[in-house]
Amino acid sequence: MVIETKYLIIGGSGSVGNLLARRLSQDNHVSLTYRSNPTHIEGCTSYKVDLNTLEVLEIIGGLRPDIVLHLAAPTSVDWHETHRDEAYRINVLMTRAIAEKCDTIGAKLIYVSTTFVFPTYPKIFSEEDLPAPLNFYGTTKLGGEMATRMNPNHIIVRTDQVYGWTAGSKKSFVETVLKSTLQGQRIEVCEDWYNSPTYIEDLSESLIKLSTEDKIGCFHITGDSYLNRVEWAKLIMRTFDKDESLIVPIQSIKLKLPAERPNVKVSNKKAILELGVRLRGVQDGIESMKQRRPNDFA
Repeated sequence: MVIETKYLIIGGSGSVGNLLARRLSQDNHVSLTYRSNPTHIEGCTSYKVDLNTLEVLEIIGGLRPDIVLHLAAPTSVDWHETHRDEAYRINVLMTRAIAEKCDTIGAKLIYVSTTFVFPTYPKIFSEEDLPAPLNFYGTTKLGGEMATRMNPNHIIVRTDQVYGWTAGSKKSFVETVLKSTLQGQRIEVCEDWYNSPTYIEDLSESLIKLSTEDKIGCFHITGDSYLNRVEWAKLIMRTFDKDESLIVPIQSIKLKLPAERPNVKVSNKKAILELGVRLRGVQDGIESMKQRRPNDFA
């Protein structure tokens, strides 16, 4: 008799959580939480939860999952600068409470963090390097990492600019670029922002692998390319046979945003070697998106 693994996905309405729920529910018992975007997936149990409350702890205690995937967090980097108290409560204090609850019931906790825990610096950061965030988003996510470690059975995943065909309301950079250019609109793109874009299919595969293997610690799960947003946008246009001239390079200072963005390059070699996963560069990732594209982007 095969015993199903019990998963709880905190933040199941986001693109990564949604994809994980659909894949994991084929062979496991999966529950998920959402806040404002109702998410109901066949084979999954859904709970409406506000992370500013203790309700999520009651759900963990009632379900007693084997594995908790904590993906829920406000996604706007600038929001964190203007809502510091709330950001700290959600990203740090609630993550600590979740980690302690997971430890109490013996559940593995997988926490998704960000490469923004590092500053702009001329080096390639490994998992062993010391973080030094430049903005409050990175600061609270680093606090969430520290909180996660309060459960000895934990995994911390740092990722960067996840892209793909998304199920939630927040669209990936690739979708945003394509939507604007399909309507013939020019789109301003920051030439001084650099990322290692991470294909959602590869991130979800890596998270599933980490949930099933006997590992603890920190892993960098990022794509195998490092480039600026204009280079990325033009690659999207070429791959989808669109007009590159619709991409308008700008400097980010023009946007007058509250939060500084670091340009961070991390090493993903540990994940590739220990997990045996694919972490594709943007060319391969966008080609895969093109093969899977929905009718709206044909």
